[in-house]
Amino acid sequence: MYSTVGLLKHSKHSGKLIGTHQKLDRAARLFFAGLAPEGTIFPTYRQITYFEGMRGPDGLKRKSPGVDEPAHFILPDNDDGKLMELVKDHHHNLKNALAEAKNAADAGDSAKSSDHLTRAAFEAAWLAHALTDGLTPAHHFPYQDAVKELMSEKDYVRIFGQPIKGVMRGDTVLESAKNNWKYWGVEGLMTKHIVFEYRVALIAARRPLGKLIPRLPKIETKRLEKYQQLNLESEFYASLRRVHSLKMYDRFRKKGWNPRLTNETKESLLPEIVKIITIGWLSALPPQKGDKNA
Repeated sequence: MYSTVGLLKHSKHSGKLIGTHQKLDRAARLFFAGLAPEGTIFPTYRQITYFEGMRGPDGLKRKSPGVDEPAHFILPDNDDGKLMELVKDHHHNLKNALAEAKNAADAGDSAKSSDHLTRAAFEAAWLAHALTDGLTPAHHFPYQDAVKELMSEKDYVRIFGQPIKGVMRGDTVLESAKNNWKYWGVEGLMTKHIVFEYRVALIAARRPLGKLIPRLPKIETKRLEKYQQLNLESEFYASLRRVHSLKMYDRFRKKGWNPRLTNETKESLLPEIVKIITIGWLSALPPQKGDKNA
């Protein structure tokens, strides 16, 4: 999913331009605020989205293509568990950072609490990014396997020593041309991926924040408030099953975009993503005042 309008490699504004991840994080932060206990210590929306754009996972694609890039693809019918490993790591780190921030605040050390809160903002942003990509239908396609088939020569094309991602390098000039057409052509692998995410990005950009927040039944809202009892892994896979059952990307690849996909994006996909981000953040909170475990 897009995290900026334009990923400018050395721009101080990169990540400040509103993108899909930022919009969903903002909606999730509002939803979170309505469910979290009063006085909860948690990063603000601006602190979280500071770690998007070039400071987020998408930035690694520009800074070091193919090197230590987070694996944000998942095959719902054949999950290798790699995405969930990343989710668990960020969730664990967020939980620790929030606990340290709260302990420092309780001890009256505001400077130390602020430092830990900065770490929490980083983990909250990267956790939200992984969860968002994990529920994005375009990330439910065996993209990486397909790319390997199109890259006969595994090393990236380099310009002035800089690796250029997205150029399919074959053993011959003709093979390179054919492979790049399969990747960037009208029905190409990356073209389809970009068009689908661009459609979702446009819908998210035009959608009022209130419309992105899930309309949950009262009983489910009460369940969300019991944040410490939530299991992020089981909640994520439940959301993944709901999104995957719609077969949105499969239908798009066969017949293109249509009004039904627009409606599903508005009413199902985006609210489901906001919900899982909120659950990820809520379930990382340390015991608050008034909790039995506090």
